[in-house]
Amino acid sequence: MKFCTNCGAQLEAEDKFCTSCGTAVAANTASATTEIPENKINVDKEAVNERVQQTKQYAQNYWNWVKTSIQKPFETQNDAHPFYGMTTFILFSIIGALFVVIPGGQIFGKFSETTSHYGVNTESIMDNPFTIGMFFKLLVVIAIIYALYIVIGYLVEKLLSTEDSETSVIEYTNKFAHFINYTLIFSVVALVITIFSTQTIVNNLSEGRTDLGSLNLVVGLLALASLGFSTGFLATFFDKNVKYKIDRIYVVVIAQLVVSLVIYILVRYMIVPNAESYATGLFGSVFSTFDNLF
Repeated sequence: MKFCTNCGAQLEAEDKFCTSCGTAVAANTASATTEIPENKINVDKEAVNERVQQTKQYAQNYWNWVKTSIQKPFETQNDAHPFYGMTTFILFSIIGALFVVIPGGQIFGKFSETTSHYGVNTESIMDNPFTIGMFFKLLVVIAIIYALYIVIGYLVEKLLSTEDSETSVIEYTNKFAHFINYTLIFSVVALVITIFSTQTIVNNLSEGRTDLGSLNLVVGLLALASLGFSTGFLATFFDKNVKYKIDRIYVVVIAQLVVSLVIYILVRYMIVPNAESYATGLFGSVFSTFDNLF
């Protein structure tokens, strides 16, 4: 059923003109709004609700898997979801990026506040580099480093293991993550302490005080997390028999050397040049601004 948009009279399906005012039906049709079927809206709501429930279930099952791995790290679960290990490394990457962006933003804010007392507007000299953009860049870089550990560890295990069964990259990732999930605790606690203590540490340093107890605690927690990560990586080779006449301990050493070499090349020839270029441009802008001011 349709109505004339000019006078509101009811129209029949075969009408070409309004019988009341003579307005063309084509004009009525062109100005009519498209209605979304109610069943389409219901289907979309059901799809969204189903996706939300699946996400909640995945998160709950992942947390149960993490708790089990914390209790018994070396007893891996063969029936674990294929994305659990990947989720762990994504969380590690997010935490690593936050470790730079959040305290860096706080320090930049304190620097801006200090320079403002001397009549210098820091934001006119440089933009705050600790933005969401930097967060995602760091996230990608850290994720690449973790991916290198996974790929190199998987290849070393595949090349040197005597087992006939093929272990997939996903299975290796899950096993690796199962060995290191407990270090998430150290990382998260260190991040929380850093977020709430950075401002205090900066204030202490600006006032000449050297009370850095919270900083030492953070460093200790990160050292434990790093040690646990390295131990977990090396442990992925402990349950494999080697096909060559070489002890497993040397397989571990070879794997660690390969990872260290690849990461060094990545940092030396990709990350460092970009960082140097950014720093050079930044300091050049700062010095140029100060020259103009004074």
